[in-house]
Amino acid sequence: MDIYSFFDSPDIAAHCKKIGHIFNPLEMAVIIRLSDKTLKEKLSAWREIIEEYPDMPIRDSMNFDARDSLHEYLRELISWEEKQMEAFYSPDDGAVYSFRVMYLGELRDTGTGSYSTFEKAWQSLRESWDLKEDEISYVVIVKVRIDSDEKIEARIKPNGEILDIDSRGGTHDDLEMIFIHLPIPFVRGDIVTIDNEEPGVLDSLPHWRKYGPRYEDRVSGKAGDGSDMIADFYFIDDDGRLTRSDGYPYSLWRLRYFNEELTGQNRFLKYLSQYIKEDDKDKQIDWLINVFLKFRAEAEYASINRLFGGWYLSLEKDEQQCVDK
Repeated sequence: MDIYSFFDSPDIAAHCKKIGHIFNPLEMAVIIRLSDKTLKEKLSAWREIIEEYPDMPIRDSMNFDARDSLHEYLRELISWEEKQMEAFYSPDDGAVYSFRVMYLGELRDTGTGSYSTFEKAWQSLRESWDLKEDEISYVVIVKVRIDSDEKIEARIKPNGEILDIDSRGGTHDDLEMIFIHLPIPFVRGDIVTIDNEEPGVLDSLPHWRKYGPRYEDRVSGKAGDGSDMIADFYFIDDDGRLTRSDGYPYSLWRLRYFNEELTGQNRFLKYLSQYIKEDDKDKQIDWLINVFLKFRAEAEYASINRLFGGWYLSLEKDEQQCVDK
């Protein structure tokens, strides 16, 4: 099995492949669960682990009870997922379907329509949206039982393939709650992103943290769980402020280098990266603050310009060049 093909981060996949890192069957099962492959591809990969790889126990951890056999667990998981799919597609009296669309990075409600079958909901979705647009990442269709809180929710690719499925009240343990060792190529101060979206400056990973449980204890299952496999970073928020995010949505599994050109106020991240990587920070804090204030002022002037149609304020070319230096 080419387990590297299941990585959402091409940079982590390339790094693991380059150093020849070998994942055991349990780690492979976790990586498959966390990938953005279709559910059909995941079920096929788990079956391959059962058929082609040796069995092993699953260790006990904070949110996952120990199991004697990975193979037996995967058989149960595959059966559970298939039953969820069958229940999702099968029309029931007293149940309705509705949908939402992930468009331009936002999950948008698409009206109050309710449909008696999946097929009718999908048809209405196709009539409302051009699913071939690049800006549509996926759609969410929810099956809800009337007069109860029971529901099944499926995340679906624009071509109709299910990415994952979730049932409220489901009791099956989830592999994503298992912490595993994942070699990474990043260092503190790197400019990173998720799926080439907004950039941020990497500040902390569980590999480096000196506070809290040791990394070795997380890997062994003595402390923490898979929710701790996150990255902490600095970014420029919508209000132009420098903000530190603790983890989500910068999941370690999806982290990659930001290779696009930094524009607008995000250009400051280049200087913040240099500052974080610089050993002698005391001599540069005033420089760093002044650079941030220059970019912040530029962004505010540009915002006022747009508000007044471009005639109220404008930046002279020499001022722009001064900021870029």
